[in-house]
Amino acid sequence: APVTTWFDEIDLDPESTWRRMGTRALGSRPWLVADERMEEELALRRELFQRSADDVFVPAPRHVGDEVLHLIRNETDRQAGHDDPLAAAGLSVQEDLCLLQQRGTAWYLDAAFVCFPSRWRLADKIGRPLVEVHAPTDGYVDHLAPRVDRLLGHLSGRPVLRRNWFVHPDPSLHQPSAPVSDPVVPAVRALEGLHLRSERQTLRRLDCGWVLFTIRIQHDPLSTLLSTTERHHRFARYVARAPASDLAHRGIGSEQLVELRAALGITAAGEKSDTTSDL
Repeated sequence: APVTTWFDEIDLDPESTWRRMGTRALGSRPWLVADERMEEELALRRELFQRSADDVFVPAPRHVGDEVLHLIRNETDRQAGHDDPLAAAGLSVQEDLCLLQQRGTAWYLDAAFVCFPSRWRLADKIGRPLVEVHAPTDGYVDHLAPRVDRLLGHLSGRPVLRRNWFVHPDPSLHQPSAPVSDPVVPAVRALEGLHLRSERQTLRRLDCGWVLFTIRIQHDPLSTLLSTTERHHRFARYVARAPASDLAHRGIGSEQLVELRAALGITAAGEKSDTTSDL
């Protein structure tokens, strides 16, 4: 399996709760990320847009869309033709594009091109303040909302970067619906049947005052993440030590945890059976 460098940005510290913002300057990293799946993903974006544009696209005011398209065309030579500039932008890159506007003291999701949602529907979120957009996320209102508002208020034209990650049995990019419960993948198939799904997110303030929030989905079977000894050790340590609530938030419920621990060789005591001193 190829070593993919995006794994190095995944936070596998068991002491680091998902409620941390984890935002950092983009620095020398690229703003947009193209990879070997680009043609396949762009084709899927075109298909989803052509099939039902209303499910994936809500236009922005023309001047806002023009600014987004200009930024993207400065970054890449891929150009999709469309009369609407935000649609042209969304068809040109692997990233989903969300546009936030401040109204009063709150920030609202007021335009977007989202083909690869992680178990949410654009129609349910558009036009709502962020506190309602994220309402289903347990702990968001109390723990993250004030930090998100501060971050948005202090953004400049220089992008900032953050990541989140989940473990799901479904590798599909387009996941608008959350299942009642995920099927439990048995230990013998867990490392191939479970997939690491990560959102590489960037935020930047546009000249027009809106905020552009990009979401790049990257995903691979767990076996690809674990293809190096160092990453295998870090992930096993996370699974052995992270609180059950954090594991559940990332998609590893109690039944799946039993199977995943068995697949990783972690004993009931939370130690890896072949390297107990390391854990």
